[in-house]
Amino acid sequence: MSRRERVVAAALHLAADGYDAVHIRTVAELAGVAPSTVYQYFASKDDLLVAALHRWLSLCQGDARAELHGIGEPYHRLVHLADYLTRRLWAQPLLADAVTRAYLCADSVAAVNAGLVRAGLSQMLATTMGRDHPTCRQRQIGDLVADIWASAMLAVVQNRATPADSRSRLQRTIAVIARHDAEECRTPADVQAV
Repeated sequence: MSRRERVVAAALHLAADGYDAVHIRTVAELAGVAPSTVYQYFASKDDLLVAALHRWLSLCQGDARAELHGIGEPYHRLVHLADYLTRRLWAQPLLADAVTRAYLCADSVAAVNAGLVRAGLSQMLATTMGRDHPTCRQRQIGDLVADIWASAMLAVVQNRATPADSRSRLQRTIAVIARHDAEECRTPADVQAV
């Protein structure tokens, strides 16, 4: 594991105890590096926690693939993945709060890592629909659902919703997109018959 990866893994481990449990000095000690090394890679604690969220998503991707293998319909796979990520993240509420808060409040200092998180999540969602070869439309849907997922997680962090509310919101959103796609695929003869 590279020094950067050790630092991110240490931050992810500490974030399981919440945002306030993550201190640059403690992360450095756990990773076996000097605090200045942490700052070589990350400009702030939030930047580091956003990178930890990116690592968490990468770890989840492998686990989710096994669950998704038997699901044939692309939108069912998408719903399952969005639900899986939400359930898994909020199974550790202190971790969820720490990384979500850092991601959603990321400033320009953390912009690169925030961009990686969004791109990674979007790609994961699109690939889930397209089975490794998503279409342009599936990539657009991945972008949209990634943004909605982030918004739903913010609502949980701000105590405006529960994880179950967020899961339901994502399911309803994906159902609307699926219905829209089904209507667009109808031929003119099908539309007249209705």
